[in-house]
Amino acid sequence: MRGVVCIVAVALALTAGVAAQKKGGDPKLQALKNPVPATAASINTGRAVYGKQCRHCHGLRGLGDGPLAPKNPSPANLTDAKWDHGGSDGEIFTLILNGAPAPKSEMKGMKGTLTEKDIWNVVNFVRTIGPKPGAAAAGTGTAKPAR
Repeated sequence: MRGVVCIVAVALALTAGVAAQKKGGDPKLQALKNPVPATAASINTGRAVYGKQCRHCHGLRGLGDGPLAPKNPSPANLTDAKWDHGGSDGEIFTLILNGAPAPKSEMKGMKGTLTEKDIWNVVNFVRTIGPKPGAAAAGTGTAKPAR
C-alpha cells in the first residue's frame, strides 16, 4: 500500500510540474520535438481545429480578439513575437495541452478534448500566423504562445 501511495505522489508531482509551465520558457519543454511534419495537410487540419477550439478567444487571425475573449487578462496575440511561456513547439504544445497558469490567464488545457496529434497540428498552424521558431529568443519572455 505504501508503494502505491509513493507512486501516486510522484505522478502527481510530475503532472503538477508540467501543468505549471514556467513564465519565460522551460528548457525541458524546449527539447520536446514536434513529431508531426508541417505539411499542408497538417496545417489545414490545425486550422480547422483552431477554428473550432481556439478562435473564440484568440480570434480568427490569432490576435487575441475573439468574440468570447476575456478582457482581463486578454488572450495572447499569437501573431507577435512575445511568447510569455516560451516559443518552441514543445512549449506551445504543452501550453495547449495543460492550459496557461492562472491568475494571468483563463486558458484551459485541451487534454481530453484534443488528441496529441491535433494539438501538434494546431502548433503547425500557429506557426503560419505567428513568428517562426527562433524569431525571438525562446524562453526569455520575448517569445510567446497563448497566455
